[in-house]
Amino acid sequence: MGAILSEINLTLVEGESPVRVSLGDLIILTAVFGYMACSWESLKDIVCENITPVAIGLAFILISLTTSCMNNEYLLVSIKYCVKICILFFLLALIFQHSLVSRGTLTVILAIMVVINIIGILEYFYYDRMRDFLLFFRSQESLVPYRLMRVSSVFPNTNTFSVFNAIFIVSTLSIMLHHGRLVNRYLFGFTLLLCIVGLFLSTSRNGFLAMVTGTALLAVSLVRGGKSFWKVAAITACTLAILVAAFSAHKPIPIAKRFSNIVSLAPTMFSGQAFGGKEMVTALRLEQRLTIWEDGWELFLEKPVFGIGASQFIMRNHHPGGRTIHMHNIFGDILVNHGIVGFALFMALVAVWFKNAKGDWQVYLIITLFVSHMFDCFAPYNTIWLIFTPWLVALTTRKPDEMFLLDVTDQPDQQAVIAK
Repeated sequence: MGAILSEINLTLVEGESPVRVSLGDLIILTAVFGYMACSWESLKDIVCENITPVAIGLAFILISLTTSCMNNEYLLVSIKYCVKICILFFLLALIFQHSLVSRGTLTVILAIMVVINIIGILEYFYYDRMRDFLLFFRSQESLVPYRLMRVSSVFPNTNTFSVFNAIFIVSTLSIMLHHGRLVNRYLFGFTLLLCIVGLFLSTSRNGFLAMVTGTALLAVSLVRGGKSFWKVAAITACTLAILVAAFSAHKPIPIAKRFSNIVSLAPTMFSGQAFGGKEMVTALRLEQRLTIWEDGWELFLEKPVFGIGASQFIMRNHHPGGRTIHMHNIFGDILVNHGIVGFALFMALVAVWFKNAKGDWQVYLIITLFVSHMFDCFAPYNTIWLIFTPWLVALTTRKPDEMFLLDVTDQPDQQAVIAK
């Protein structure tokens, strides 16, 4: 809830580097530091048990702060990025390694997703009537002029909203199928429906890519785990239904056109005719991405070892979108801003994440997250993602019987975990 409130449009300082402080920011900081104060002894044990990722994470933060202070005309942006993204993410990852998730927790999260998607759907159909409300989250100038981009102004853009919905669906569906007692099925069904509607209204390719990838991998994990045939069939049917809908949908959902462009290459491929990267880029409509990546490559060559500084691409790129444009690739973003050294540390953290994953569906959830960030990067630039992603780290690297709180009276083993 604090993450949503942190998106409220309130600028305290005008200038090149506006400082935005909202009620949500204060709620998040109070909750984080309050939790740390109350659980300091237990968190020290968590640090000792995870010394490798903690050491790598601290090295990444230290190098980011140090290099960002060198000849940086946008110093405040870099420091804000390091504090808000690097340090807060780091602290949340530690806290979530210590926390328990109950049925009530997931019910609240589902309710929040219902609110987010209701706002998005109402915005799509009743934009003019909601303008005053949307100004809480956007400035007058930043309200999107195109109807097909009006899904949720709570997020920076429709892609962010769409992919967040997709990853949320996949992660919650994974919990539902593997630990069904934790989830209120009626609320989950209603939330799932709203998330899918929001996903389609967004017309986001990234959202569909994440959704299809995640549900397909989830079906694989169910097969490997020997789960019920009906669960596997249901997930497979959902994946195929999403694909069919994406390919065949007509106005006002033009996502089909984007996919049909890809399908149009099929006759060329099957006939054995050659086609180059230009044709593929056109079919995928990635011309804008290529321009962004080319700008990023030029900036990377300026300071390849330590990078140009945390979050500096958005300030220094030459794209017409200016300071609302980031690298649109999480790996490229780290490489440009943090250089080869920062990128190596980042990849080391990713390797540790995969190594510590506890099961097939957890590994596949990590893969889905990174697939969704191949053509965009959401986690570093939106507070809702910033809160959610460390939770995914905990969800995928802890054993379910240590993280999920069911009925304590029926589970003496979990009583011991809580006592510990």
